[in-house]
Amino acid sequence: MQLQEIKIFPWFEITKPSTEKMCEKEEEFKETGLLPTEIILDDQNRLLDGYISYLLAVKYGLGDVPVKYGRRQVIKARHKEHGKRYEWELPERLIDQVAAGDKVLIRNTRGLRWVTVEAVEEYGEREYPEPIKRVIKKKNTKRQGVFTGGINHV
Repeated sequence: MQLQEIKIFPWFEITKPSTEKMCEKEEEFKETGLLPTEIILDDQNRLLDGYISYLLAVKYGLGDVPVKYGRRQVIKARHKEHGKRYEWELPERLIDQVAAGDKVLIRNTRGLRWVTVEAVEEYGEREYPEPIKRVIKKKNTKRQGVFTGGINHV
């Protein structure tokens, strides 16, 4: 894909990679000639992941870059019923697997916590001012049977 066709969300430009990380990835690029990570776009050619590779492609004047298409979703949830609403990104394995009412495990300043999902949105429907933390896992809502000597009771 032509580099100029890639659209960048404003939050990527706000949250630049650290100098240390950028230098490390640039060294990797110089040694291998390959971009260090995949450039992942949504269906509208907006960058979802691979910002450092994008920056290196710009810096070194690469006109055409390999891309992969993907999706990202964000959940909205609260720790307490009437508390502040927070957002977390779903890992790839949970995309389209979580809905409002589901419980998901997240990490916050107090450790691991279960929160109830209020809404699920596609990443990029609105502009996020800062990086979003990720959901760890979804709570299994199916009742597990109890094994009692050969008969499985639910």
